[in-house]
Order: sequence, then C-alpha cells, then structure tokens
Amino acid sequence: MNKKSSITHFDFETIIEKNLYYVDKTLLIKEIEEGEQKVYLFPRPRRFGKTLNMMMLRRFFEKTEVSKKHLFDGLLIANEPKLMALQGQFPVIWLTFKGVKGQTWKIADSMLRALLSEEYNRHSYLTTSDKLDADDKLYFKEITSQNKEFVNHLAIRNLCMFLQKHHGIKPYLFIDEYDTPINDSYINNYYSECITCFSELYSQALKDNPYIERAVITGIYRIAKESIFSGLNNLNVATILNEDFADKFGFTQTEVDKIIIDYGREADAETIKKWYNGYIFGENTVIYNPWSVLNYVDDKNRLPKPYWVNTSNNDIIKELITNGTTEIKQDIETLINGGAIKKIITEDVVFGNINIAKDALWSFFLFSGYLKLIHIEEVNGQRIGSFAIPNIELLTIIKESIDYWFVQSETSDKFDTVLHYLKAKRFDDFSNYFSDFITQVCSYYDFASKEPERVYHALVLGMMVNLQSEYRITSNRASGYGRYDIMLHPLKKELPAFIFEFKKFNKTSEKTIENTLDTALNQIKTLNYAATLQQEGFSDIHYIAIAFKGKKVKLLVEEA
Repeated sequence: MNKKSSITHFDFETIIEKNLYYVDKTLLIKEIEEGEQKVYLFPRPRRFGKTLNMMMLRRFFEKTEVSKKHLFDGLLIANEPKLMALQGQFPVIWLTFKGVKGQTWKIADSMLRALLSEEYNRHSYLTTSDKLDADDKLYFKEITSQNKEFVNHLAIRNLCMFLQKHHGIKPYLFIDEYDTPINDSYINNYYSECITCFSELYSQALKDNPYIERAVITGIYRIAKESIFSGLNNLNVATILNEDFADKFGFTQTEVDKIIIDYGREADAETIKKWYNGYIFGENTVIYNPWSVLNYVDDKNRLPKPYWVNTSNNDIIKELITNGTTEIKQDIETLINGGAIKKIITEDVVFGNINIAKDALWSFFLFSGYLKLIHIEEVNGQRIGSFAIPNIELLTIIKESIDYWFVQSETSDKFDTVLHYLKAKRFDDFSNYFSDFITQVCSYYDFASKEPERVYHALVLGMMVNLQSEYRITSNRASGYGRYDIMLHPLKKELPAFIFEFKKFNKTSEKTIENTLDTALNQIKTLNYAATLQQEGFSDIHYIAIAFKGKKVKLLVEEA
C-alpha cells in the first residue's frame, strides 16, 4: 500500500492533502442534502468517525478564499454534479464542545465563552461589513471580549444572522461533541446550571432559526428533547438504531475487506472480525470499530489488542456500576460469560433520572459502544433489547474496567466503614478496618521512600477530608509545645475530637513496632497537643498513634 495511515488525523483536508489513507464517507453529504429535515443529530460511540465526517462536511460546504473543490476529486461525491455545485458556496459556523468542561460551572462557562469568542474572531471580517449595523457590531465586540456580564444564549443564532446579512446566503452550522459539557456537568455536580445554559443556547440556535441553511450535530448520547432540545420539531435524530445513515459512521464489511487488501492483511481477516466486528447499526448493517481496525492493520506486530481502551471518559457508566445493585453485577457476569440480557432500550437520556431509571445503565453501554443489540421486540409499548458484548476487544476492555471499578467500589465501602467506626468510637473495629484498608491500597503508594511518614500522613489526611462536613481538619499546626500531625476539630460539641501522630519504626532505637506506638502516643501527651481542643471547650478527645514498618501498620488509641 502506498498511502500512509491516517490514524492520528481527524482533519479531512489534512488527510487528503497528505495523501493519507481515507475511507470514503462523502455520500453522507448526499444523504443529508436529500433529506427533508433542517437539523440532523448523529449520536455515535467515540472514535467512530464523527469528527472526521464533520470536518469533511465543513470542507465541502464552506466558502473560502482558496477553493477546496480539489479535495473531493476521485471521491464518491464527485460523481454527483448537482451536489458538487454546492461545494464552497456557504458560510459555515464550526464549533466543537469537547473542551467545554471543568470541575465547576464557572470553569466550564469560561471555556464556552472562549469558544464562542474564537468562532466570532474567525469571522472578524464581519466587523467591517457594511451589511451589519452599529448594534450588530457592538454585540460582536461583546462576544469577542468575552464579557462575563453578557448573555451567551443568543451568540450562535446572532452569528448565523450576521453571516446571512453579509453573504446574502444562510450558513451551515456544525456542532461536534454537543453533549460533552452536559456529561461532564453531571459528574461534577453542576448539571442544573449547565443544562439551563445549553438548553437556551441550542433552542435559540436551532428552533425556528430563520438564519441557518442546515445544522449537523454529533455526540455520544441522545439527550432528551425535554432536557435540551425542547420544542425543536425540525430535528432528525439518527441513532445507531436507525436505518438512515447506518453505514456513514464506522466501517462496513465492504470497507474493511478493501482495507485488508490495501494493507496486505488478508491473512488476518478472521482475527479482525473476531476482535473488532460485531456492531449492528440500523436493522442489519454490520459495522467494525474504525479506530481499532486502522490501528491493527497499521501495527507491524500483528498482535490484536484492545486499541479502543482509554479513548473515552466513562465516569457516568462507572458511577452507575459502582452504585448499582446486585442484579447489575449478575447481569455483567452473564455478559462476560458470553450470554445476553434483556433490558428496556432508553434512547433519550435524562440525566436527572439516571439513578432511578432501572435499565439506564445498559442503554449507556449500548450508545457508548460497549454493547450491541442482537434482537429488539415490542412489549406493552416498550422496546426490549437483547444486549450482548460485540467482540473480543470489548470483552477484554469490559472485564478489565469492571474488575477495577468493582475493586474501587469495595474500597469505597471499606473507606466509609473506617470513618463510621472512628466517629462511633468503635476503636477496635476502626483499627482492624484501617489496617485492612491501608494494606489494600498501599501498593499505590511509595512506602519505601525516604519520607514514608509523609506518605501515610497524606493518605490519612485525604481520608479525613470526607469528614469535613462534621469536622474542621487541620494538619501540622502548633498546639501545646509542638506540632501535631492531624487534628479533627468537631463542628458540634457532641462529636468526639481526634489527634493523630505518625511514626516509622526505627530499628536502631526500638525493638518492636509496639515501642514505636508508645513513642508516638507519649509525644502527643508530653507535648500537650490537646491544648488547643481543651481551650475550645472539648473534653471528649482521643489520641490515635499510628506506627508503621514498611507496609505493616498498627494503631493505638487512648482517651485524653
């Protein structure tokens, strides 16, 4: 094969200009143009070609100073002269929301403002257009300056209007990864602010917007209309269950057959099928994972492996599993053992109902690309699907992910138990569970370092942060005649107070780890670490000495 791999490239223009390998999906243009809807939403799994297709659409429709028509020479769309007449004829708005996220809404909102400002700046020629009036240009300036007092929800709609005014033709609107901000907001607990903002933004941009020619949107999930596309009647949603556009994302059997020949990998056809095939889009369109197929045929080692692992953020699925019921774990075991499970298919995701929607997890798995549907039936007006793992790659990924998530879940349960026993002053149980917990997680920490006391200190301090709603947690503060390691100051007088001291076993001065415990406990007493708590009126105070020898840890608790 003469063409180099295009694995690391997502820009259609770059792939064509560098003569990289391209699987022709240009007839997506024809299917969109011949459709009757004005707005198209394509939910597909990650790494299934969404961004590349969107970039291809952009390069086809966008009016540019230098023609891009040559990019489509020799491709399928070039055989459609009526459609080729549309090439390069429209202004285009291009937005990708993959970076609009953060641990707080303030951060995500600033990323949104920056993104909108960037797209406005890309069309900065409008600021000198004689077709825009003074108010239009003032609005333009407010967006580009990222004025925090300025409301964003009209930004996309108004840019459409400005482009239509200037060019005399309506623009195409392309939005990639539209659901990333919403997914991230759910995980980081600012869903309400995010959904309010984006519902209004999308409503203004898409609902009855007289200034757009067409809009194409991609994401992973189909967010319910009630949540984000309220009242939008001109929306054509083509999920993996729809026959329309079924072959436009991911590789079909015919395309994979050609790839195998082009790369000289005919001998690996059966391996590729077992590892990366198995998806069914629409009624019966067989689809391969494109990311994994291209990685495999480009891999000179010829050893199949799960290339798709770590290509996506699975926090929502992880949360549903770790907080799930015994039935969920039994169903996962059935899937891993090669069986199928029957569940209600939920196409519309309503994040506010995730935790109470009994079968929501399985639809998340399906639309994220982890499961396939092998059969659908109607039961009492509901669609029931038979879900299964599609191939060896996914079986490998799911087994590894589930094992890790379950261990995390069990660790979290034990973690909560440790803190419960501490607050309840059940110190024997606290000591036993704490030792077990440390042993379980110690492999992730460097207890062989020159300062292992700091490692233990940081680990325990991190644990205690979960008590911050009931305690003021301080560390390395002066009290009495020295500086304690960790102190828990109760926010209510009825709660017990705690002082922690850590000591490493010293083989030159101490015969046993029990001697180390006595040293730590005596330090708390001798240096009067309890002075601060006593001055604040606390009397229920407990000293906790923690001694360690490598990965072995012991505790001694005494009341002040």
